[in-house]
Amino acid sequence: LEPDCPSALVRGIGSNGMAAAAAGSHARLLRELRAISVGPPDIAHASPMAIPGGRLAQMWPLLAGAGKTAMVRSLLAIWLGVLLSCRALWSGRSAGGGAAISLVGLFLMVCGFVGLPGGVPFLAVRTAAGFYCKGDPNDSSTRNARIRHAFQGWMARFSPTPFVRSGESCTVCPFLWSPNRCVGLAYERVWLQLEDEEHMAVDWVFPPGGYDPSRPVVFLLTGLAPSKHWTVTGGFVGDAAKHLSTRLGMSAVVLVARGTMDTEVQKHLFHGARVTDLRQAILMAEKVTRAAAPETDKPLGPPIFAAGFSMGAIILGNYCGQYGQETGLKGAVHFSGVYDAVFNMKFEYSRQTWQTYLTYGLKTSFFTDRTFKEAVRRGVNMPLIFSRRTASVVDIDTNFVAPYNGYPRVEDYYLDMSLGAEHKWRKVAIPVLAVAARDDPITHCDALRAQEFSAENENLLFLITDRGGHVGWPWGSRPWSRGFDFMNEGIGLFIETILADT
Repeated sequence: LEPDCPSALVRGIGSNGMAAAAAGSHARLLRELRAISVGPPDIAHASPMAIPGGRLAQMWPLLAGAGKTAMVRSLLAIWLGVLLSCRALWSGRSAGGGAAISLVGLFLMVCGFVGLPGGVPFLAVRTAAGFYCKGDPNDSSTRNARIRHAFQGWMARFSPTPFVRSGESCTVCPFLWSPNRCVGLAYERVWLQLEDEEHMAVDWVFPPGGYDPSRPVVFLLTGLAPSKHWTVTGGFVGDAAKHLSTRLGMSAVVLVARGTMDTEVQKHLFHGARVTDLRQAILMAEKVTRAAAPETDKPLGPPIFAAGFSMGAIILGNYCGQYGQETGLKGAVHFSGVYDAVFNMKFEYSRQTWQTYLTYGLKTSFFTDRTFKEAVRRGVNMPLIFSRRTASVVDIDTNFVAPYNGYPRVEDYYLDMSLGAEHKWRKVAIPVLAVAARDDPITHCDALRAQEFSAENENLLFLITDRGGHVGWPWGSRPWSRGFDFMNEGIGLFIETILADT
């Protein structure tokens, strides 16, 4: 055995033939992964560019956007109402004055709890909560009926956190109170050389006992351009990798989007319409797992699934439409994505509020000196990017991503990104479950077109919840102890249901 075999397996070899076989599979897979890895790109580390006007100048759109969110407006109203009420109690026993101030304070607190009038309107949601799929829900002989039944039973046990009521608080709170459960989680990094000569990293996370060829391999697609490694930030990707590997015995593969986290890119930057990176990673996984399989199982490898979050959800859905029957996947599940990015442009509340936060992150972490020079060479108006006129993700896509990548208009980029465009959704040939919340403040659940697509393609399934926010779904009265378990369990349930059906 190679020294890289897990010690738990090594200890069990003498008494357990299955452990010995698993140890051998793990060692063979490590050899294959290390043989195929090309290493990081041989380019100098790109220095973060000096932000014009400094970070403070870029915060003005963020602060303005935060002030427009219903959550911040409500909190400010409640805080001011409490302050006025306390002031009235402290000083108000004068004739009528204290009572008037107290009434104003009470009015502000009530408005804060039920919602302040005015503000940016939330685009009305037409998609009702429920499970959408093609087929007779009472016919238990069909795959879709079994998936529906499994998720309806699971949702009956799901208890949304009672004191987290809005989609915005469902989005924010899990990131504030959930511990980083993937600290110290070991991973094997593999570098792939892509078709445009860039290098991309994928991080393999194995169960405590090592790679198990009888259990699925699950790709995890991250959100929009994370700046720090997933083991550092924790969040839903690290939580899912931990859950899948340690609780379910599956191997998780985190797809590190090119140029994000701790990786370098030369000039071909990440963008949301590119699906070939995922394609190459899946082909790599097929190759190495088949090569590492026991002789009796060749040329078969383990089933491969994928799960995506936010931007990763959009890419995953689009990938399944682009490659149809050739995805290399047994199934896919994703959270808080959209299938119609052009429709999501209409979601003005998202553009004026939460997208300002995402844009601030992109401006302060995504751009390097190398990126800046290449963008100028391609004709991008970089002063416009760092001005207050570029305040939302739609603005970034309009002023930077589209021209940088040769799209005539941002709508062309969004059509290329969207599963719902050009009938790509009709080509989906594996079961794909999209999970979204009606109160998501960033991606509008109507942009999934759940009713339309599920009625025409039996492979497109949808779970729409009333509450949950954006990749949030806090669970129970002690949600900090559950982390992102709604999505973790949803991924596991989907995979196990598909496997039981085959």
